[in-house]
Amino acid sequence: MYEIVSYRPEFKRQLVRLQRHLWRGDEALNTAYLEWKYERNPYLPSPLICLVLHEGNAVGMRGMFGSCWEIGTDAERFVVPCGDDLVIAPDHRHRGLFGRIMGATVATLVAHGYPVTFSLSAGVVALTGSLAKGWRSVGPVREVSRFAGATSWASRVATRAQPWPGVRRLANAVSRLRRHPFRHLDSVASRTPAAGAIWCPREPQPEAMADLVRRLGHDGRLRHVRDAPYLAWRFGNPLHDYRFLLAGNDRLEGYLVLQTYRRAGRVNIVDWEATSPVVARALLGAAIDWGQFADLSTWTMSLPPETERLLGERGFRPVTWHRLMPRGRVVLVRSVSPSSGEPGPALGGRSLLDAANWDMRMLYSMAG
Repeated sequence: MYEIVSYRPEFKRQLVRLQRHLWRGDEALNTAYLEWKYERNPYLPSPLICLVLHEGNAVGMRGMFGSCWEIGTDAERFVVPCGDDLVIAPDHRHRGLFGRIMGATVATLVAHGYPVTFSLSAGVVALTGSLAKGWRSVGPVREVSRFAGATSWASRVATRAQPWPGVRRLANAVSRLRRHPFRHLDSVASRTPAAGAIWCPREPQPEAMADLVRRLGHDGRLRHVRDAPYLAWRFGNPLHDYRFLLAGNDRLEGYLVLQTYRRAGRVNIVDWEATSPVVARALLGAAIDWGQFADLSTWTMSLPPETERLLGERGFRPVTWHRLMPRGRVVLVRSVSPSSGEPGPALGGRSLLDAANWDMRMLYSMAG
């Protein structure tokens, strides 16, 4: 007999153990991740998690973390719960629990009055199951990677294995045998600013980064709010390590954020802003030349053509994942409380099914 309930603090330790089927980390790391993502989320006042109980024990979960988006010329803001952390314990799979917990999650969102919900980096399993439950695809993230050579074979396996949890765990274990991917970057990059130079602190500069985003302006597409409180929270993910390539001294002229998973070896560009193409090119060059990464990846879903050309010039090529997702993970949306007169999911009067209405970065998803 199964029961689906909303999360309560007394289930925390059970939930931490259940998450090991997702992250394979020890209890302390999984506890830190749960607390960071759900208890300290800046947009939801309390964790929004549905649990499947069997004889009083948590055997399944679906989490929704809070996010805040702005769209339109007036940058109208909306809080949107994003689906993530879907897992059923192995002994309880293939019993129809996926559909039940997905339905319960939507019912919870309806009760809270949210208009839409997102899934920002759906893999194969989440994609096929979600489309059958009313979610709709915006499109692929269009991942590209730069492989440095034959020595990157372990990272290639880890990258290709992302949609498949069992294979991914094996690939990540192999990848961890390699040195820490930021080792070379840390040895050559300056950690303090110098006039006109690019520097690389290990800690984020949320106030300065948010100021740059504000100065660059907003073109009206849907994008996550990147103010200082969000950036300070976002870079606290205990499962990830970050490095911050910064251009400028007293006032930033650009930044490029690198991320790696603490239990895997690949490196991603998760956010990238600059006041000019010259600064953007310099930041990318520093990441490649100083990092000496076996592979470096990013998403091109929302990049302008000139930035895609720059990536192509530096050796980035499309990543082929799976026949169902030939251009990487897929962004999904679902109406919760449909707007009157709107034919599909929408915010601020703009369709969410048109990829041209999105300014999507890896940073906004838990992949980054």
